[in-house]
Amino acid sequence: MEVDEEKNVSVDETLEKIAELLNEASISLKDSVRLSNLKNVQELIVHKNPELLDNFLDEILQFQLDKSGEVKKFVVSFIEEACKKDFETIFKVIDNFRYLLFDENVGVQKRSYLAMINIYKNTLKWIVRHQSQLEEHHKQTWYTILDMKNHIAAQLDSDNDGIRTCCIKFLEILILCMSERLKESIVPHVNRSDFSVDQLEQDESELFNRDEMKEEGRYHLKKLLEYTLSNHISSVNLITSICVLSNVAKQRPEFINTVLETFSKILANMPPTLGKSQVNAVKKQMKLQIQSICKSSLCIGFVTELTALLNELGCSNNEINRLIPKNLIAESNKKRMNQTQNGSESKKAKLGADKNQEKSVETLVEKLRNKENVADLVLVTMTNLPDSMTSKFTQEYKPISNAGANQQIRQLAQMMVSYMGDLSSSQSILTVDDEDLDDEEDEELKFKMKIKSEKIDYSESTKTSFNRQQSLTTTPTKTLPSNLNKPASNKTFKLNDVTNNVATKFNQEQIRDLFNKTYTRILDSDEIISKNKEACLVRKKTLIESTTIDTYDQNVKKRLDLALIWMFNSYIKLKSALHKRNSLKYTRYKLENGLDVKEEEEEDIIEVGKDRMEIIEKNERILHSEIEFCETEYDKILIMILKNLQERKDQKDMLFSKFITQVPHLTEKSFELLKEACKDKEKYLFNMSTLSELIITRSKQRNQLIQILLYFTGLSNQILRENACAICLNLYERSQFSQVIEEYAFTRLKFLNEPTPPSEIINEVVDESQELLDTSSWNEDMIKSCLYLYLNLMPVNHKLINGLTDVYIGAISEIKRVILKTLEEPIKKMGMESQELLKLIQDFPPNSETLVLRIIHILTEKTHPSIDLINKVRFLYSSKLPDVRFLIPILNGLTKAEIISSLPQLIKLSTAVVKEVFNRLLGMNTNVPVHKSPVSPSELLVALHQIEPSSCDLKTVINATSLCFAEKQVYNQEVLANVIQQLIEINPIPTLYMRTVIQSLTIYPKLSSFVVSMMQRLIGKQIWKNAKVWEGFIKCCQRIKPISHQVLLKLQPPQLKEVFQSAPDLKEHLSHYVQSITPLERAQITTETLELIEQS
Repeated sequence: MEVDEEKNVSVDETLEKIAELLNEASISLKDSVRLSNLKNVQELIVHKNPELLDNFLDEILQFQLDKSGEVKKFVVSFIEEACKKDFETIFKVIDNFRYLLFDENVGVQKRSYLAMINIYKNTLKWIVRHQSQLEEHHKQTWYTILDMKNHIAAQLDSDNDGIRTCCIKFLEILILCMSERLKESIVPHVNRSDFSVDQLEQDESELFNRDEMKEEGRYHLKKLLEYTLSNHISSVNLITSICVLSNVAKQRPEFINTVLETFSKILANMPPTLGKSQVNAVKKQMKLQIQSICKSSLCIGFVTELTALLNELGCSNNEINRLIPKNLIAESNKKRMNQTQNGSESKKAKLGADKNQEKSVETLVEKLRNKENVADLVLVTMTNLPDSMTSKFTQEYKPISNAGANQQIRQLAQMMVSYMGDLSSSQSILTVDDEDLDDEEDEELKFKMKIKSEKIDYSESTKTSFNRQQSLTTTPTKTLPSNLNKPASNKTFKLNDVTNNVATKFNQEQIRDLFNKTYTRILDSDEIISKNKEACLVRKKTLIESTTIDTYDQNVKKRLDLALIWMFNSYIKLKSALHKRNSLKYTRYKLENGLDVKEEEEEDIIEVGKDRMEIIEKNERILHSEIEFCETEYDKILIMILKNLQERKDQKDMLFSKFITQVPHLTEKSFELLKEACKDKEKYLFNMSTLSELIITRSKQRNQLIQILLYFTGLSNQILRENACAICLNLYERSQFSQVIEEYAFTRLKFLNEPTPPSEIINEVVDESQELLDTSSWNEDMIKSCLYLYLNLMPVNHKLINGLTDVYIGAISEIKRVILKTLEEPIKKMGMESQELLKLIQDFPPNSETLVLRIIHILTEKTHPSIDLINKVRFLYSSKLPDVRFLIPILNGLTKAEIISSLPQLIKLSTAVVKEVFNRLLGMNTNVPVHKSPVSPSELLVALHQIEPSSCDLKTVINATSLCFAEKQVYNQEVLANVIQQLIEINPIPTLYMRTVIQSLTIYPKLSSFVVSMMQRLIGKQIWKNAKVWEGFIKCCQRIKPISHQVLLKLQPPQLKEVFQSAPDLKEHLSHYVQSITPLERAQITTETLELIEQS
């Protein structure tokens, strides 16, 4: 009995201690305190008193919602430890664990992945043993674990290195659980109770299939091997993979050969991303793992492979002999002898094949050391390569880090032998004999050799071809003139002698047809004459002189050079005609003013029988017609080529840009075409860049081009507008463009002071939207169109803020609203250090208060106010405009006294504004970095209680305190307790004191004990003398009724009687309490109080 009683007392003490620790952890704001308490709780209920685990499981799991990542990781650890103690705990906490597994905190995820190792294998073992007794919730839990397993296994592709490491460790347990444990397996003592596939009693059941599990295990091993050999693996992941593969090889000997091959591949081709120290670390870890394998019985049968690996890792033969026990070497030799004596013919043949294979490898190694052989091998195999790299090759290719080394050459030889088989009986590779070529190849080779060795004379073949063509074109019915049979004379050949009579022999249609054929033939001769400069010049001259719009080939891409020459040729004709007209005008001027005319000028105005002035007028008319024709022809050619280039889908070659920037002159139609091209959604980037280049390079046509660019700065299309504004900002930094851009922006801004939108703005908006608009009033699109460019220029030229202020003052309310709405981005870019903004804040013009207030709010929205800004606003508030709204943006820069003195005016503002004030003071604005407020949360609430009724009515103060209570994250249990304690020290007690106490109790009922002590202190302050506080005191007694007797019994009989009159339920409660206490306790209550309680 005594032992049982002591045990019960011990359990009760433990329960109280756990409850105290959990309460303290839930109230504390420090992560370290919460974590320490929770660890103490875990020690008590998991390791010392496991029977209490179910009692406090829910309370501990509630901490999974904690903000601290360390606390969440503790919950994961607690779940893991609890499941170790009791496997069935997982069925109760599976949802909580899954929630933590998918947490946003990477640290929590990694801890969950590691915990999943034990949870998965223990749950798998339990499920297999109790298959016949499983209920529905057991199956659902297992399906959830399978989902989590698949999720973790897929994290090999994660971007986080630590998560990949945890995934590799989890794959180890999957491979081990999904494979058979053999007699030769070396299993650590800790893992001997782990599950393996051979423990399944049936090959197939409702939840498990032996073959499918084995297949899945091999699949996970394959994925791990692929990742281990990948090109992008980190050193940490590679070291972890080596350790995991070593453990798999020891515990599952069936995979040891695969693991050793993987180690060999890693050594042969280290990831190129690893540094020298990382490579050394990888080799060191691999050496340790191979040494552990050498010391075990697993090395039997693999001594050769292990020795080769250790040699590559730098071990000497003496070290290797010390590593491998002699008894194992002897056993290995004995095993080989037995195999030799008792082996079948197939085994002997295999041994012979192995020897032949080794011989073939050695032969290949010798030949691969010859550079000429390697070069021939590459040339022979290149004919079998595809035209482009395959996606598989791109993904799997890894550069060879040790190319040319002995190890790499031997590995290459082994690969070639494995693909081609035994080469000992076949002819030597890497050499080509003449007999190996078939007849066709031999003939081709001989033909190529003949071309190289012999100098072929093509004269005879040329003559033969020429004679054949001549015989085909000669008419057999006609005889040649006798003079053609005479020997050729030395007379110079003249083309005119042959072509003079062409017009008489052919009609116009035939001549046109011949011309087109000749033109096409010359045009298609690009490749033939590309190496002959003289032929190129003749070709270009012929084409340009004879080209017209009807005959021009549409494939500009291949003949851009011809197109440009064509344009320059047309432009030269135009300039020549203009030059003649100017000369003629000058000659007229000289004649009209009696000046001397030079001889070369008179040549153009001499005509028999006519006056010189008459001849000039005639020539002027001719030149006018010629100029019009040349201008029209130039414009047609230019527009045709530009349209052709612009309509092409593929613009990567930038032909449109190349052409339009190189033509000699741009026409009005080309400006319109360029403007439309810049609107193209797919090609606007190229075309806008082209427009920018044209503005910079073409000074004579700069005004027309820059107007096109400025047009785009007012569009509602955000992409085009932002691109155009960016180009304007770049140009604005150059002196030759700044004035034009600024004047345009200011002109459009001044439109906003007009009562109705001007026709220019209306036309632009209508042209873009293609909709009819109300032209009698401004709308938001029109207003923004006038603001875009100006607002973009403000961060570059801060003085422009003054112009915006002037326009704002004279604008209508709708325009003011849009200006305030669009002001945020440029003001943020200007920053609170801008001297122009500070000047405006200190001395702003009348009727611009709202604009200035908006500017101050923008400047302090996501950062703390600077000292200069605080001083400017202080000066403004104290001397010019005592509007408390101006203090809101800089509240955190004011002193505590300034903030408390302005509270009565601040809380009179609208609820939204008051909430913003409290957000700034309490640091609840997530956009602003964490800061130390001049006023703490408790000081703010105490200051609200101390506001005098003369400066602010009680209802407004109540609304302000309610906003504070709504922020539970800030006003937690500790803060409210501190506020209650500070308020009770104030004399007289604030009117809202008891209201605050009741509200605190409503939010945090655990404060009841603390409130009782405060109410007892109020009795000593004769609280009944303050009617409003006394009324709240009675209501509070009703709220804490179970323990209110501690307060009521402290009252004097007159006050107690008053309480009973106001709240009769308290008298009944107190009467029951008095009846339930012991006589000794009743003796401590005064007689008058007892009589008052017992009165009916």
